Amino acid sequence: MSDFTAIAAVTETLKALIEQKLPGLDVDVSKTPAETGGTAAKLGVYLYRVELNPFAANLDWQALSETQLMAPPFGLNLHYLITPYGPDEPEIQRTLGEVMRVFHEHPVVRQGDPLLALPLADMTEELRIVPRMLPLSDMLDLWRSFEKPAYRLSTTYEVSTILIDSRTTRSVRRVQERVLDVSPSR
Repeated sequence: MSDFTAIAAVTETLKALIEQKLPGLDVDVSKTPAETGGTAAKLGVYLYRVELNPFAANLDWQALSETQLMAPPFGLNLHYLITPYGPDEPEIQRTLGEVMRVFHEHPVVRQGDPLLALPLADMTEELRIVPRMLPLSDMLDLWRSFEKPAYRLSTTYEVSTILIDSRTTRSVRRVQERVLDVSPSR
């Protein structure tokens, strides 16, 4: 589990994974696709959607002590647009193929992995990197949401589940004695 910085930390972890497996590739996580461009070989990793993970909604309150409970963490799924840039179309296609291969070969980042950004160092869950292919019409709508650029070759991935700790606690009293009447009723 992590704190509120987990979302940015997942983005940094994806960047570290790509840079380790594809040394020399410039990975930009700080700009929107409208701000990224040029003819140098680089990769844009853009978080475009955050959604609640429905499976994490059923987690239980956790005991902090005999009299304190902490609310369960909430889970998130993060959706990324992966867009290669380069001097020509064959270079753009090669870059996209290399990045997709990296994600295919490394679909899970576990606790203790040196690639994890510092805020995720104590997480107990795994980060799963899964391709989420959007229909062309949805991909075009996504690209239209950026003001300037026209559609570019790109793909989408989902990273799940990121658990973010709650700070809500409540006091409880433990049952000291329970009396049950088990006599037959008439």
